[in-house]
Amino acid sequence: MSFVGGKLKLKGGEPLKAGGGVKKKKKDDKALAAAKGTEKEEKDNADAEKTRKAIHGYELERSTEEDDRRTAAEKKFDERFRKVEEQMVKKAAVKSHRERVKEFNEYLAKLSEHHDIPKVGPG
Repeated sequence: MSFVGGKLKLKGGEPLKAGGGVKKKKKDDKALAAAKGTEKEEKDNADAEKTRKAIHGYELERSTEEDDRRTAAEKKFDERFRKVEEQMVKKAAVKSHRERVKEFNEYLAKLSEHHDIPKVGPG
């Protein structure tokens, strides 16, 4: 047994720098910033509306609903998707975990031995 002790040396190139790795980005609290931004926008809009009413003597009419810019096909797709999702949730809620495990075990018991893992080795 003849081998040289010590660490492995790679041919060529500079040695690896210690501490080199992927730096993690700091998380920005986007939700907090967005909330502050929307509050400020609402306040600005309210102030602008008051000013407009004072100057011109009227308010702009605003739609109570958001403008839905989806096409008829998109609306139909979303409605159908929602219905299918509801059905899946109802179907999943019917059985408990224990019942699902029992049903799965019965299914596995019915499979032929062809799917079994063969034993390896003597005996």
